[in-house]
Amino acid sequence: MDKKRKNEYDEVIENIIEKNMIEIMSDSFSRFSKYVIQQRAIPDVRDGLKPVQRRILFSMWNLKLRNKDPFKKSARIVGDVLGKYHPHGDSSVYEAMVRMAQEWKSNYPLVQMHGNKGSIDDDPAAAMRYTESRLEKITELMLKDLERKVVTMVPNFDDSEYEPVILPTLFPNLLVNGALGIASGFATQIPPHNLGELIDALIAMIKKPNISVDELMNYVKGPDFPTGGIIYGTKGIIDAFKTGRGKITLSSKYKFIEDKKGNIVGIEITEIPFGVIKSKMVFEIDSIISSKTISGIKEIRDQSDRNGLSIYIELEENSNSEAILTYLMNKTKLRINYDYNMLAIYKNAPCLLSLDQALFSFLEHSRLINTNGIKFDLQRYKLRHEIVEGFIRVAEISDEVVKLIKESDNSKKGVILALMKRFNFSEIQATAIAELRLYKLSRMDQIEFQEEKRGLETQIQWCEKLLNDSFEFDKFLISQLSEIKNEYAKERKTIISEELISKEVDHKLLTKNEDFYFFVSEEGYIKKISNKTFNSNDLKTYKLKENDTIRYYDKINSLSKLIFFTNKGNFFVIEAHNLKDNSWKELGTHVSSIVNLESQEKVIRIMEITSYNSYINLILISKYGYGKKVKISNFDSKIFNKKRMCINFKNEDDELIDVKIGNDEKDIFILLNNGSYFLLNENIFTTDLALRAQGIKILPKLQTKEKTFVSAFTTCSKLNNVTMLTEGGMCKQWKMADIEYTNRTNRGTKLFSFLRDVSCIPKSLEVNTKELELLITNKDNETERIYLDKLLKDKSKKDKLIRLEQNFNNSGYLIQHIKINELIDVDNQEKEKLKKFYLEQKELENNLELTTETSLFKRYYHSELPNISDDENDISLKIEDNDQIQLFETNDDFVEIKNQEINKPKSKINLTFEEKLKALDNINLDLIEEKVKQIKKK
Repeated sequence: MDKKRKNEYDEVIENIIEKNMIEIMSDSFSRFSKYVIQQRAIPDVRDGLKPVQRRILFSMWNLKLRNKDPFKKSARIVGDVLGKYHPHGDSSVYEAMVRMAQEWKSNYPLVQMHGNKGSIDDDPAAAMRYTESRLEKITELMLKDLERKVVTMVPNFDDSEYEPVILPTLFPNLLVNGALGIASGFATQIPPHNLGELIDALIAMIKKPNISVDELMNYVKGPDFPTGGIIYGTKGIIDAFKTGRGKITLSSKYKFIEDKKGNIVGIEITEIPFGVIKSKMVFEIDSIISSKTISGIKEIRDQSDRNGLSIYIELEENSNSEAILTYLMNKTKLRINYDYNMLAIYKNAPCLLSLDQALFSFLEHSRLINTNGIKFDLQRYKLRHEIVEGFIRVAEISDEVVKLIKESDNSKKGVILALMKRFNFSEIQATAIAELRLYKLSRMDQIEFQEEKRGLETQIQWCEKLLNDSFEFDKFLISQLSEIKNEYAKERKTIISEELISKEVDHKLLTKNEDFYFFVSEEGYIKKISNKTFNSNDLKTYKLKENDTIRYYDKINSLSKLIFFTNKGNFFVIEAHNLKDNSWKELGTHVSSIVNLESQEKVIRIMEITSYNSYINLILISKYGYGKKVKISNFDSKIFNKKRMCINFKNEDDELIDVKIGNDEKDIFILLNNGSYFLLNENIFTTDLALRAQGIKILPKLQTKEKTFVSAFTTCSKLNNVTMLTEGGMCKQWKMADIEYTNRTNRGTKLFSFLRDVSCIPKSLEVNTKELELLITNKDNETERIYLDKLLKDKSKKDKLIRLEQNFNNSGYLIQHIKINELIDVDNQEKEKLKKFYLEQKELENNLELTTETSLFKRYYHSELPNISDDENDISLKIEDNDQIQLFETNDDFVEIKNQEINKPKSKINLTFEEKLKALDNINLDLIEEKVKQIKKK
């Protein structure tokens, strides 16, 4: 016994095949992939069915479940399919059968099902033991020719049954109902089309075999989805029909609901895109309402019932319905992009088909099955004709035939042989006569058989004519297709619009227009505070981490955007309306939760912007003296909450010091950490640079190895005053008219001396405006506002560093409220209008608000409008030798007159307001800055 087992073991060992694992995996997966592609996931171009669908329909046909037959339990059908044709899971078979019964997934469902077959909300169908099924009427067009043996039958998996390789369908099911499948390395996604249009295209192709795709598109307009909807644009359809691939924009169908006054109060969605789950789409819209991403929507209700689909979106009063609808189309499944990918099995291989190829493939299949059917009928007619001829002869000699049968032996074979020998009948005729009963033989009606013979001869001639005459055969195909169209064609559900739908969303129309306060701390904590909360609280109670301080705060608008600049040379943009509300006594949200920042990266400048359409430039200067000028429009982006580069550093230790606003005419006032300064004109930047550019070395003497570096800078004009705040809490103010220009190639000019007991390194440098504030954090971690006008007007502290309160803990910043509006550059004529506008406002002594005119005046006059009315910044006039009147800033209100012809001493003359206006009318605005420079040199 053991010896026998040993021999068997040796034999097994000898039959082991050694093969590389890579080859085994490759071969096995190749065979598996081929099987999945051909036998599982990809439909055949001829009948448009996957194998499992084909087997389900064939099994139902064999079970006599035609459209007029009674229903049978779905479990009975699934069991028959599994046991005879499809040895796989029962759930996959039942799911395939359910899908063929769902009218929202197919233009023409192939299975009729009683019971719960799911819903467009993606509800599951009832278990197979509860539902009943039978074939739809149109499905019989795919199966009825099986009896004529027009397709090849092959053995099933265990050779116990035969199944068709393909179904003899009489309509282009692949394009009518579409298909969806994923195989190994291949995928198909074919949308449904209109049956009537496809049949018209097939008839046109029969009449003109070399018809082009463009001509076919006169008949087939595009996909026709069972759920309707609107297709915008025809480019995707043209691409798909010509190449087999294309992208289609499919949108929901909607209507605006109006009240009795004609105001739009709601939007009703009546059709949704194909393949979209209605419940999920409603949930998406409801989530947008709950999160208050946009304003204007009250609620959404799903009002769908047996009468059809209805989703009602109720709008708030005075909301912008068009903007809301556009936003929802972009952000939800109200509009989708459908990827057309017409891949199907053609001649046992996956093939990407154009429209003409798909129609030709079906037409080729239709010709074949009709030819085989006609041949089958011809053979049947000829056989019957031969038999009928025999019956006609029998009617003449019926008595002799009966006598012969009685005299022959009792076997059927003997009777057949006797008839053939005695009366010269053919074997077929003799067999048919032998199978007749004697009472029929004795009562043969010759006239009846002669009529049948003539009818059979007509049928034979017709079949032979169809087989031999291609023109008649084409007429037969056209007639067959026309009958199907007349009985089953429906009106198109999907509308095709040639216009391209706008996908741009104007968030200003969707956002509630409101103002609120926005805070950013040095540690990076941000807060959105409502006006009510801000006005009812004291800054001292503002919640901060220990040793933190307020870096920026301003009253901003929900329609604005906020640009954040970091010391690492990056920037990011946040939309104000996306900010979440915070309470006064919470730390707020850290900026790193919105944008990924490096460990040592911190925000150094925040700017509110309402429009990128502006002539304004931004000036960026780094620690080691690199700088660049960038147009504000370069920062325009639809990408939010994502960090991007705004300056590229050559040295990894370099960092961005600050970002200021320029306008091609300003000066740049730079302070170093050793108390020196540079005063340069903005024209050192000859060109605007891209965001990723490094910039130019504006201070070549600053080296990375040295301890001297840029610590603060600002942009200003000679008419401005500027204020500095140091790291140790010291303040100092300068009049820019007193500061001389410097050469950027030197090491800087000494501006102020350091104190021994406190850090005097400049920390913040800003132009004096009425909006400028100084916020500090004291040692009790409370925020205090320092009033600069009182602090800096103390004449006893003139030209000195001014120490802040003793309770100062070295945490504080000068805060300049910057808002970038839409500003368009002006010409000389418009400058005169600005001057006139200013004079009118001065005469009325109005408190000027920030408008386009005042902003433009700031550019060309280099001064803040509110400051011009201050006592210390009065406007003076100086008449030079050439009688050219120029404007500059002095402490006293006087005019110096110097006349060479009359030797008079210089004198001061006080001017009335009317005299000032008269003098201002003659100002040459373009020479203001140049004249100021000349005066300073003298």
